[in-house]
Amino acid sequence: MSNINTISEFLVHAGTDYRVFDMARGIRVVDSQTFLEIENGEIAAPYPRQQHAWFGILFFNKQLSTEHYIWFVKLPLDEQGKIISAGRKQFLQIVTEALGAQLDKTDNPNNQLPENPFTFVPNQNQLADFNAKSRCLLNIEPSHQFTHIKQHINAPHSQNWQTLTVQEIADFCAQIQRPAHSQLLVEHFETLAPELQKALCTSLENNTPPKALIDTLLAWQTKAPTCLVRAELTLRGTSQSPQSSNIKAYLINLLQSDLSKEPNVLILISARHWLYLNDADVLALYVQALAEQDSQLFAGLFPDLVQIPAIRNTMLNVLRWPEKSQALTKAIGHLFGQEQ
Repeated sequence: MSNINTISEFLVHAGTDYRVFDMARGIRVVDSQTFLEIENGEIAAPYPRQQHAWFGILFFNKQLSTEHYIWFVKLPLDEQGKIISAGRKQFLQIVTEALGAQLDKTDNPNNQLPENPFTFVPNQNQLADFNAKSRCLLNIEPSHQFTHIKQHINAPHSQNWQTLTVQEIADFCAQIQRPAHSQLLVEHFETLAPELQKALCTSLENNTPPKALIDTLLAWQTKAPTCLVRAELTLRGTSQSPQSSNIKAYLINLLQSDLSKEPNVLILISARHWLYLNDADVLALYVQALAEQDSQLFAGLFPDLVQIPAIRNTMLNVLRWPEKSQALTKAIGHLFGQEQ
């Protein structure tokens, strides 16, 4: 065990198969080679949040058990967004002390780890989406066959939406690429109870809806352009869609409206649509809207955005803009403790 320096190596040494999901800014599959490179500090974590990389690790040993085990791990990052090796090694030490070199031990059948600063507990929705995406990745069918949720979406007034479970909604959204699933939402989304619309969009942010459903969500928000709830749900539901001119236009319209003054809107753009900040038009509107907020929000979001590799240079360049508004100058001054 002394030669093992990464979680990847530990899991391989223990004889397990494993799958890794990035949990920081929506749930995304991470291939094993990329995870190893992130662990070794060869590349920056692609989706950092709060100076940590957040992972869900699913592992199993088919030869010993039919059970699947999960660790939710957060590892600290340096100023370049790379994993700090000392943190990773400390986590491995906790693992080996708790479990030894061999998993599936009889004295710890669930491979549970003691409380430590490197693990976290997802909320109920995240956990349901993680379970759903894990089953899809492993080609494990959910226990139900979507009959209940399909019936409700097709005829929402015929039964109470509260009879649907969080896991059932997550399983449905994890397979949103199925034409039967996406078409149902395209046809009936606007007729669903607001609470169910919220649950669906919250789950869709961890999946990739097809274009027709994305267009449905954008059109739904456009019909009530001043509605904060619709804006927030549309930002969530479209977050993992491929970049498009439609979403860019939506973000620009949103940032030119009074909703740009809402902290949750700015938080969701940074958390779910950060790639669009590489667009000069979106960036200018977003940075100005953020600068006009409370200085604490700017100080919380801006450094977080700088750590994202895909937009790091773009965000750093904001500090060098030759012409800054008074609000932006003041916000940057707060950020560096140099308020005029």
